[in-house]
Amino acid sequence: MIRPTCLFLFLLLLLTNISFADEPKLDWVQVTEKAGWQPRDSQGELVYKDQLWIFGGWFNSYEAPPRDVWNSADGKNWKLVTKESPWIHSDLPMTVVFKDKMWLMGGWYNGRLKGHSAGNQVWSSVDGKNWELVTPHAEWTPRLAAGLVVFKDRLWLLGGTENYYFGDEKSLKNDVWSSADGKTWKQETTDAGWSPRAYHQAAVLNGKMYVLGGGNYTPEYHATNDVWSSEDGVHWKQETAHAPWHERLWFSTVVYRDRLWVIGGWSNNPAANKNDAWYSQDGKDWKQLKSDHVWKARHEHSAFVFQDKIWLAGGHAQPLNSEVWTLDIPEDWFEKTEETQKTTSTQPAFPRTIAKLKTGKPAKIVCFGDSVTGVYYHTGSRRAYTDMLGIALEKNFPEAKLKMINAGISGHTTVNALARIERDVLKQQPDLVTVMFGLNDMTRVPLEEYRENLKSIVKQCRDAGAEVLLCTPNSVISTSGRPAEKLVQYCDVVRAVCDELQVPLCDNYQKLNALREQDALSWRLMMSDEIHPNMAGHKKLAELMAESISGEPVSLADVAPLAQALPRVKSLVEAKKTVKVIAMPPLDQLIQAAFKKVAPEVKLEVSTWQTAGKSRRQIEADAKALVRPSKPDLVLLTIPPTAKAGNQEELIHSLMWTMNYSLNFGAGGWDCVVFHPDVFDAGHIDTETDRMTRKLVRGQDLTLVERTGGQTGSPEEIVIQWLKSQLD
Repeated sequence: MIRPTCLFLFLLLLLTNISFADEPKLDWVQVTEKAGWQPRDSQGELVYKDQLWIFGGWFNSYEAPPRDVWNSADGKNWKLVTKESPWIHSDLPMTVVFKDKMWLMGGWYNGRLKGHSAGNQVWSSVDGKNWELVTPHAEWTPRLAAGLVVFKDRLWLLGGTENYYFGDEKSLKNDVWSSADGKTWKQETTDAGWSPRAYHQAAVLNGKMYVLGGGNYTPEYHATNDVWSSEDGVHWKQETAHAPWHERLWFSTVVYRDRLWVIGGWSNNPAANKNDAWYSQDGKDWKQLKSDHVWKARHEHSAFVFQDKIWLAGGHAQPLNSEVWTLDIPEDWFEKTEETQKTTSTQPAFPRTIAKLKTGKPAKIVCFGDSVTGVYYHTGSRRAYTDMLGIALEKNFPEAKLKMINAGISGHTTVNALARIERDVLKQQPDLVTVMFGLNDMTRVPLEEYRENLKSIVKQCRDAGAEVLLCTPNSVISTSGRPAEKLVQYCDVVRAVCDELQVPLCDNYQKLNALREQDALSWRLMMSDEIHPNMAGHKKLAELMAESISGEPVSLADVAPLAQALPRVKSLVEAKKTVKVIAMPPLDQLIQAAFKKVAPEVKLEVSTWQTAGKSRRQIEADAKALVRPSKPDLVLLTIPPTAKAGNQEELIHSLMWTMNYSLNFGAGGWDCVVFHPDVFDAGHIDTETDRMTRKLVRGQDLTLVERTGGQTGSPEEIVIQWLKSQLD
């Protein structure tokens, strides 16, 4: 018989063990206690050609720093690549991999001894043994302990100090330099906004550069725990003035599992090494990773991401050491952790709307914005992201009964929005309002007025009983009228209003800009012009908004252009009215023959759009001059393969604008259809231009008529078959 006290203890122990079992262990593992190289700190480090590499470092302040190079494929067995490299400034140098080479630059030489100096040499190597002096004197002043990252296919040097032991506050820098080749450097700014500093860290995540912590060691210690970000290296935003991790110098940072990491370091307030690890997805919100088994506290160690793990090597742990440790975090660990947090969350971001979507009760969503929100030529003049958002939410909530209302008007700012909010939004009695303004505000509404206008929009919607999702505008192609750096300031206001009023945020700008950094061409193919996304871009906007609303990702890749490509023509045929057509050859003849077969009673007025011998730019100019002034009922495009573009961007721009000008400015208007060259030439060999055309036409939400499934019919037969399918 079990006594009650024993039973209680047994159950308590059982529950405790269950609790522990539910929390995955994330402990550091020691790979080796002693690597082959002499214990050190302040070395350069990187991962290159499937190897860990370290360069030089510091043994003590009264001898020249080592100039050796070591590498390892497993962190345990290390190979001496060279004992004496040609560079000498190897104490706190800046190292990085760029354009398939290892780079080492700057650094300190000779400790506290005579002849000490900082460097501004730039070196590169493809094997670690043979080094090329790219420049003996970079344009930036000699320095050490700066940040160095690769961003937008350039090297970026951030801050640092010009003197290690014998400098003063004037030695510290907060300038930013960039280079496309390591030889020629451009000063992006003399004052980045963050305080002058050294012994900080820099990293790149989600289309932004980050600067974290740092400060100065001597003659007067100070350290920070602030975090700054920038999308261009010139304009910097303070993500947080005080991260939860303690102020520090000489720590390490990596990007791992799509998160910034702050690892170890040293603070003099109080004087102590660190052995903690923190992570963040945005530089603002940080969480500490707790481990039962971890390395001894240290500073100026190396940190790498290698073989899908975080690696840590060497550093000053009192004394210097040559240990190597790893941390392996399963890919789904954060997801599981966040899922646990979701299940313990008391309320979703949009509880009333979500409840209706889940239970199939009628729900009404108003999308409030400018021309990016409205239905215009950018997306084929028939649909926009409002429609796509409805489709996305119906995918996430199959029982949903949604009414989507588009309240976007071209040219409008938040000033116009407040003037029409009662009519266009509040009278609709929405359950949820998405708000996205800014691309016009940035041209004529001051930042503070923009801020107050957004707050008023949120208040009025909430007072009317609606939930609100604030959205930053999409990223743009920077122009003099709408420079990207100015748009960033307006996006920051949106984020600040969300923080102040506790409004859910869909950060379209940040997400799309991250995509741009990862795949510039894919991002470009989502843009109809410099500021307006096409339907491919609108689908992405809808995916992001749907995830912000539902908390679940969704894909709209399978959403095709509308099957009915000729709604206007069909209505005219049914009414037995004349159909006005503008068509490129040979469609000007083929469409007449097709109508005689399919709808012989219909009168056609066909205008031929001559394309022979013209470039794509000339065809684009013709589209502007010809189509909208004519107000046709149908436009048929087939740009001949002989029409050339000077380069890829010209091809994209000219086809985009040929389609743009071939569509009505606003919603509705006439029909527009594109025909592939293979319709007229069954032996046509698909080219890169053809593949680009497919993406662009679909991205504009237009129909592309082409041979499918091995069609072998004549052009006449294909056009007749297509027309019949549309008019039946």
